[in-house]
Amino acid sequence: MTRPVLLVSPDRPGAYRAIADALADATDGALITVAPGRYDESLYIDRAVTLAAEGTGGTVEIAAASGSTLVLDAEAVRLTGLQLSGSDRDAPVLDVRRGQAALDGCRITGEAWAAVLAWQDGVVALRGCQVTNARGAGIVITSGGANAVEGTHIQEVGSSAVVVAEHGRLTLRDCRLDRARGNGICVNGHATAVVEATRISGSGKPALAVEQNARATLTGVEVSGSAALDAYLTSAAEVVLTRCSFTGSGGQAVRIGEGGAPVLRECLVAGARREGIHVSAGAGPRLEDCRITGTPTGLLVEAGGHAEGTGLTVEGAATAAVHAADGAVVLDRLTAGAGGTALRGVGAEARLTVSNAELATGVELSEGASAALSALRLRSGGGTGLALASGARAEVTGSAFTGCSTLVGAEAELSAEDSEFTGADGDGIRISAGGSLTAVGCRVNGARGHGVNVQASSRAELTNCTVFDNGGDGVRCNTDEAVRVHDCEIRDNGGVPVRQLKTGRVSVERVDTGGDASGRTADSAGGTGGTGAAAGDAATRQAAHTGTGPLAELEGLVGLESVKLEVTGLINLNKMAQRRQEMGLPMPPMSRHLVFAGPPGTGKTTVARLYGAVLAELGILSQGHIVEVARADLVAQIIGGTAIKTTEVFNKALGGVLFIDEAYTLTNQSRGNGPDFGQEAVDTLMKLMEDHRDEVVVIVAGYSAQMEQFLASNPGMASRFARTVEFPNYSAEELVTIVRGLCAKHYYELSGSALEALDRYFQDVPKGATFGNGRVARQVFEEMISRQASRLAAEPPGDDTELSRLDGADVITVPGGAAEAPGGGPAAAASGPADRTDGRGAQDRQPAGPARGPVTAPAAAPHQSSGLRKLAAMTGLDTARTALATRVAALAGARGEPGRAVSAQANIVLEGPQGSGRRALARSYARCLTEAGLLTSGTVHEVRLSALPARFPKQPAHRLAAALEETEGGVLVVRLDDALGRRSPAERAAVLDGLARLAGTPCDTVLALCGSAAELRALVSERADIAGEFAEYLRLDPYTVEQAIELVRRRLWAFGFRLADDAGEMLAAAFLASPPRGGAWEAHRLAERLAASARTRTVSASDLPGPAAPGAAAGPGHAGPGGAAAGSAAGPAPAANGAPAPEAGRTAVPADPQPRADGAHPLHPDPATAARPADAPHGGAGRPDTTEPPPRARPLVQT
Repeated sequence: MTRPVLLVSPDRPGAYRAIADALADATDGALITVAPGRYDESLYIDRAVTLAAEGTGGTVEIAAASGSTLVLDAEAVRLTGLQLSGSDRDAPVLDVRRGQAALDGCRITGEAWAAVLAWQDGVVALRGCQVTNARGAGIVITSGGANAVEGTHIQEVGSSAVVVAEHGRLTLRDCRLDRARGNGICVNGHATAVVEATRISGSGKPALAVEQNARATLTGVEVSGSAALDAYLTSAAEVVLTRCSFTGSGGQAVRIGEGGAPVLRECLVAGARREGIHVSAGAGPRLEDCRITGTPTGLLVEAGGHAEGTGLTVEGAATAAVHAADGAVVLDRLTAGAGGTALRGVGAEARLTVSNAELATGVELSEGASAALSALRLRSGGGTGLALASGARAEVTGSAFTGCSTLVGAEAELSAEDSEFTGADGDGIRISAGGSLTAVGCRVNGARGHGVNVQASSRAELTNCTVFDNGGDGVRCNTDEAVRVHDCEIRDNGGVPVRQLKTGRVSVERVDTGGDASGRTADSAGGTGGTGAAAGDAATRQAAHTGTGPLAELEGLVGLESVKLEVTGLINLNKMAQRRQEMGLPMPPMSRHLVFAGPPGTGKTTVARLYGAVLAELGILSQGHIVEVARADLVAQIIGGTAIKTTEVFNKALGGVLFIDEAYTLTNQSRGNGPDFGQEAVDTLMKLMEDHRDEVVVIVAGYSAQMEQFLASNPGMASRFARTVEFPNYSAEELVTIVRGLCAKHYYELSGSALEALDRYFQDVPKGATFGNGRVARQVFEEMISRQASRLAAEPPGDDTELSRLDGADVITVPGGAAEAPGGGPAAAASGPADRTDGRGAQDRQPAGPARGPVTAPAAAPHQSSGLRKLAAMTGLDTARTALATRVAALAGARGEPGRAVSAQANIVLEGPQGSGRRALARSYARCLTEAGLLTSGTVHEVRLSALPARFPKQPAHRLAAALEETEGGVLVVRLDDALGRRSPAERAAVLDGLARLAGTPCDTVLALCGSAAELRALVSERADIAGEFAEYLRLDPYTVEQAIELVRRRLWAFGFRLADDAGEMLAAAFLASPPRGGAWEAHRLAERLAASARTRTVSASDLPGPAAPGAAAGPGHAGPGGAAAGSAAGPAPAANGAPAPEAGRTAVPADPQPRADGAHPLHPDPATAARPADAPHGGAGRPDTTEPPPRARPLVQT
C-alpha cells in the first residue's frame, strides 16, 4: 500500500496553505512535507503521521502565539528538521501526552516554564536537536516510558536544562548542557535517569541534583564551571557515578546531603574553590579509586556523616586532604600529596579509620577526635607528623612516620604498636599537658631532639621498644606521673638512655643500653633513679649532651660567632642564677627576653629554637618549645579582639619561647588614623610578660633599624628586652660552607671550579639590607642543581658519577656588577622620572618644613616577604596588586643613582571609587616597601585635599609639609574628592599648588594619590604638571561576584562566623542581579550586619536580609509539570551588565607628560572614551568602565 504524501506550502499550486489543514485530511502513516516558511499555528496531532521539512533550501518555522505549538496525542509522531517556537509563558512548546514523539534535527525555542514536556503516557526521543528557553526549563520528563535524548544541545535556559520528576524515566547520551541558570540535570521524586558521555558547563545551581527517592546512573559525565556546586546528591535510592569529572566549581564540587549514599567510581574532582567532596549529616557515600586535586579541602565529613572509600587520591589540598568534623571516615589505600594537613579530625564524634595510606603531610586530631591508623606511611620534610590535642585518641599499628615529630598534647592518648618514628627535626615523640603514650614494639630513632620526651603531668609506657640514634636523651622524663620503660633497647643516643628530671614514678626494667657507660638512668631531680635501676654518677650526669644536643647544635651552626658568644653567655648566666637559687642566694636581676636584629636568612629562628631547648635542658623552661608568630597572628581588626588573640597565642607559648617575627610591624601602623590594634597587642604582651616572667621567653626579631624604633615605641619595652643580639650577614666563606653542607646532605660533590665560582659569586653579590643570606645560599644550590640537569640533558654523561658532581659551569654569575637572581637573569632596574625642566628652583619645590635627605634604593632584590605574601593574598584588585609587586621588585633590584629619592620612583596614582580598596592597597604597598628596605617606618597617613585650610596662599603647602613630616619613612595617601571642586577658585588653586610642591619634594616618603576617574581628570586638566611626579597609574578592577562573596566570607571569619553554602548561593544570585555599589566597603558592612544579627555562628540563608535572598534561589532545583521545574532551580536572571567588567589596564605615567593634540592628558583616559559618569559605581548598575588605559610616553618600568 502506498504511503500518503501531503504537501504544505504558502505559495505552491495544489498545496495546503496551513499544516492544520493537512493534518485534518491525513490518515495514519501519512507523510506531511512542509515547504520552507513561517507557519503561525498551534497544532494538535491525534494520529500517527510524519511531519518533515522539505529539502534543505530554507527553514520551516512553526510558531504559536498562545498555547503549545505542538500537542501530541497519537500512537507515534515523527518530526524532522523543524523549528518550533512558542511565546505563551504558560504552555510548553512541545507537549507530549500520549504515544511516542521522535524528533530528529529539530530546534525548539520556548518562553514558558518548560520547552519540552513528556507526561502522562507520552514518550519523547530527541536526536541531534537544539533546545533553548530563556524563562524556564529545557526538557521536563514525568512519564514512565522509554524517553531518550541523544546528541542534543540544550543551552541558555532560565532554570534547569533537564528535569526528570515523579516516576519519569530518561536516558541522556552524548549531549551538551550549557549555561543553565538552574541545574544542568535535576532528578527527583521516584524518577530514574541514565546519563552517559554528557558535558555540563556553566550551571548557576548544582549541575547535577539527584534528590528524594530518585535513581541515577551517570557514566562519563563532565561537569565544569559551575557557579557554586557541581553535584548535589541527597537521594536515598541507588545513585552511581562512574568516570565522571567535576572541574572549576566556584564553590564545592560534590555535596552529599542527608539520606544520600551514592557510589563514586574513578571520578575526578579538580579546582573547586572549596571542598572537593562534602558529606553532610545522615549521608554515607562510598568512593572507589577517585581523585581530588587542587581544592582547599579534599574530603569533608560533617557531624552525623559517614564516608567510606578505597584508592582515594588527594593532591594539592591547601587546608586538609581529609577532614572529619565530628564525622566518620573509613579509607583504605589513601594517598595524600603535598599541601595542608593530610588527615584532620575535630570533635568528640570524629572517627578516622585509615589503612594502607601514603601521606606527604601530617595527621591532626583535636577536641576528642579518635583515629585508628594501620599500615600508614607518612614522609614529611619536617614539622609535626602526628599531632594529638584536647582529648584526642589515636591507635597506630604497623605504621611509619619519617622526617617529622609526633606530639601528644592536652589529655590526649596515643597507642602505638609495631610502628616507626624516624628522623624528626625535634623530639621523636613528645607528650605534654596530661597526655599519654602507650608504645609496644616501636622504633624511635634519628630525631634531632630526644627520642621520647615526657613533659609535665604526662604519662608513658614503653614495652619492647627500640630508641636509638637520637640527638638528645633516649627517654626524657619531666613529669610527676607514671613512666614505665620495660624490655626496651635504648642506645647510641646523644644523651643518657633515660633521664629523670623530677621526683616521680619512673620504672625502668630490663633495658638494654648497648654498653652505654652512662648507665641506665640519669636522675636530675635529686630523687631515685627508678625501680631496678642505679642512678648514674655525678660526672656522668654532667657529661650528658657533651658534643650533642641543642647547645652542641648551636656551636655547630655555620658562622654567627658573635651570636654564639652572646647566647652562650646568656645560657651561662642562667646556669649561675640557677646555682645561686639552689644555694639559697638571691637571684640577680635579669631578663631572659631578647631582641634578635639583623637581615633575613641569618638563622634567627633556628637560634631561638635552640635557646629554648637549652633552657628546657636546664629546667628553666618546662617544655622549651617554640611558637612562631607574626602581626597577623596577634592582631584582630575589632576592638577588644587583639587582646584575646594575643593572650591565646601567649598561653600556647607558656613553658617555651614566643618568637615574634617582624615585630616592628606591631607599631607605627596608625599614627592617629583610627584604632592602633598593633599597639594594643604590644600593651597586652607587656602585661603578660610581667605576669609570667619565669614561664616564658619572648624573642622579637626584625631588621636592625626597625627594631630600634620598635623598642623606642613603648617606655617599658627596653626594660623587658634587656639585650639585643645582632645577627650579621654571612661572609662569602660562610655562604660557601652552607652550600657545601647542602650538597653533602643531598649527595652532591663540588668540583674545584665550582668552589672557586661560588666564592667569587658570594664575594661579588651585593649584600644590601634585605640580602637573604642563608636563603640565598639555598637558592643558589637549587639553581646549581637546575643548571646541572639542563647541562646533562643536552650532553648525557658517560659516567654516573657526573650525576652527583657540580661544576663551575653550574654556578650563576654576577654580570656587570649587578646581582643575578637565582632562577633568572639580572634584576630589572627601575629608573626615576626625568629631571624637572620647568625652571622651578629648590625653594619653590620644597614646602615649608624641615628638609630631609633622599634615601636611595638598595641594590639587592627583595626575597618574598610577608608583605608581598599578604599583597598576593588580597581579594580582587588583581591588576593593581601585580603591578605593585612588580614595582617593589624593580625598585629594590635597581642599582639606583646616588641621591635619587625613592619617592620619585615609587609615587603612584590609584583610580577607583570609595570602597574599592584604595587604602588597603596603599597600606600593603607601604609594608612591602618597608620590608624591602626602601622605606624606614611603613607608616600610612591620609590627607584629604578638600579638608586643607587655605586662608592664605601658602597655608595648604604648610599643612601638607606637616603631614609629610608625620609620615616620614612611610606612605602618605592623598585623597581627592568632589568637595574640592566646590571650593572657591583661589582656595582650590592654593591647594593644588601645595600638592604640586609636595609631589615634587625629594624625600623618603611615598605618595599615593587616590580618586575617581572623574576627579583625577578634573585635577590633571587644571594642573598638568602634577602628573610628572607619579611613576605609575593604576586603575582598580571592580570586584567580581565571586570576589564580593569572598570579601563577605573573610569578614565574617574575622568575627568568628562562617558563611553557609545556601547563603553563599543566595548572595551570588543577589550580586548578579545587583552588584554591591560600595565595593569592599559595602561587602564588609553587610558581613558586620550579618555577624550582629545571625542566630548561630553559621550564617545561613534565613539570616540574610530580604533583598539578598531571592525566593527563586531556595536550593537545588525541583521539577514537575505545571511549573515545578521552574521552582527552586530557577535563579534571578543576571542584569544586562551583570558580567564582570573587562580587566582594567595599567600603564606608567610619563616622566615629563605633555598634553596631546586632542587636548587629553596622559594621566587620564581620552575624554571621548571615558563615558562612565563620576557617580557611577565601580562595576555597578551604570555602564561598566571599558575604556582602555591611555598611551604613556617613556614608561618608567615596563611590565
